[in-house]
Amino acid sequence: MKRSLHQSLLISLLVFYSKGIFAQTIKDVAGVSVTAHGESQFNDLPEGSGLNGNKFKYNTYDAWLSLPPMHFGKTQLFTNIHYRRMDFSFDQKNTGHLYQLDKIHEVKAVMIVRHPIAKKWSVLGILIPTVAADFKSGLSSDDLIVDGIYGVSKRFGKKSNLEVGFGLHVMYSFREFLFTPGISVDYKSNNGKWVGQFYWPRLNVVYNLTPNTQVGIAGAIDWTRYNLKNYTDFEGREIDYAQFSTIHAGLQFNQRIYKNFWFQLQGGIGLAGSYKLFSPGHDTIRNFGIDNTAYGKAMITYRLK
Repeated sequence: MKRSLHQSLLISLLVFYSKGIFAQTIKDVAGVSVTAHGESQFNDLPEGSGLNGNKFKYNTYDAWLSLPPMHFGKTQLFTNIHYRRMDFSFDQKNTGHLYQLDKIHEVKAVMIVRHPIAKKWSVLGILIPTVAADFKSGLSSDDLIVDGIYGVSKRFGKKSNLEVGFGLHVMYSFREFLFTPGISVDYKSNNGKWVGQFYWPRLNVVYNLTPNTQVGIAGAIDWTRYNLKNYTDFEGREIDYAQFSTIHAGLQFNQRIYKNFWFQLQGGIGLAGSYKLFSPGHDTIRNFGIDNTAYGKAMITYRLK
């Protein structure tokens, strides 16, 4: 079960940053966003925990930028830089407790090499180094997570409006390698009205009401994993790292505001959230469920045509 969840979260991370890899229909190459969540609380807390009855909210702030692509003959190099900060606020601010989240920072660099091998086929190589930390102590090698992927993609149809990619994902974090498969589907209808992207476990489907307005659905597993080394729980067990995750499912509305700039609104429910603490041997020490909560997201992006 633990490995199954790890696979889902890894693929979620990789495909979120692969829009410039496989995607031919929606290319948001730069943007900023803010996601606000309603009040929630932890479940399955140990008896006597300072977090019992302590409700919390959190906001997520994102900013990303794709650098201009570089060309080496037929080979292309794409680079994307992304920053995320998660801010948590609790009802009981004076609870000095290991499990109480505060601020989590992530910095990612996505480097993509793409080389065509046939008319509609390409091979891909991707490297995604990530620094994730709460910055409450100095950085160490355990704050670095490295993802990589090697795969191929093929376009289908007379207008090449369907592209399917597949490959092997590799992640190294906290002295553990994880190998998983992955698939992506990118589609645009012949009349240009429907646009769909599926990168397990991320779904994005929109309908173009006009050239400037879109409506649709969106869903994803969003997660963060970061170092908690040198902490011990109340039973004296060492905690090496933590993982916070939520499934988002909702509706979206996108409006062009000026030339290539788009304003996007999304709202829905955060489901099946969890906060997990792991030992140095990758065993689950604590697994706190999180109540479902409403969320809203606002985003401004620069989109290539």
